[in-house]
Amino acid sequence: MPPRLARRQIPRVLSQLVLRMKLDLLLVALTCAITLTLEPQGLIKRIDIIDVGGLAIMGTAVSILLAFRNTQAISRWWEARTLWGAVTNVSRHWRDCLHTLLCSDSVWRGEENRLVALQVLQVWLLNFELRGYWRQDAREAVNRLCASLGLPAETTLNHSYRARAAAIGRLRQRRAISPWGRDVLLRCAESFTDAVGGLEKVRNTPLPPVYDVFIRLISWLFGYAIFLDFSSNHSAITGILLFLAFLVAERVGAYVEGPFDRDGSSFSLPLDLICSRISSDLLGPDHPLARLPLSQDPSLWT
Repeated sequence: MPPRLARRQIPRVLSQLVLRMKLDLLLVALTCAITLTLEPQGLIKRIDIIDVGGLAIMGTAVSILLAFRNTQAISRWWEARTLWGAVTNVSRHWRDCLHTLLCSDSVWRGEENRLVALQVLQVWLLNFELRGYWRQDAREAVNRLCASLGLPAETTLNHSYRARAAAIGRLRQRRAISPWGRDVLLRCAESFTDAVGGLEKVRNTPLPPVYDVFIRLISWLFGYAIFLDFSSNHSAITGILLFLAFLVAERVGAYVEGPFDRDGSSFSLPLDLICSRISSDLLGPDHPLARLPLSQDPSLWT
């Protein structure tokens, strides 16, 4: 059954958003409270920042900028999702290629299993390096996998590339595979490396900080201007809600830009779940990396 958001988890998703926006919400509350305190004293007109005509023009500009921001954020999230799909497919293809090339000779069965396990190791190392942190139970299982492959616990993704290349070279030297078979494995390895490069690009190249600061400031300015306009017409609650709506729209775009966030919130991709399924496909459902406690609910991604 495909993952889906349970209605009972909607409050959890909202709480994740509120928790991330706690400083913004506190500042909105203070700003609006101070403004509403000054209004009865006749000081509110002195801090009126834009007229009605300017407000309409500014609203159009902010809407365009927010739409662009959120479109770019979703594009980054979607690209990361697509690339992880490619990682999954390449991993299965790697397993199938090895089985096709080596299974006819039981002498090489151990090397086949070792290279399949190495692919699983690379997937988990990619997960760890993209997020910048290690889930404890997964880290322990990965350390045991490294030991079974004769690799040190501090093995990195780049080290695993060299181990894979050396293993392919040994297979060819021992005539376990033909030159054509070596090329097949190298092309499969290249496809995996291409997907990794794309994921690293998503992680390492966020939107320019200047644009991020500008759109946040203009969202605040416009939201506050809307609040002032509605407050002067005795509709402060409506003004506050619209103020918050623009800030939330801007913040959601900012949060979705980071699909590899370490908090495992609903803004990020379910990397542990993806890696666990790859582990199950390649090493079997009873492998420790395939049996980690994971959630199927997208509000509880791990």
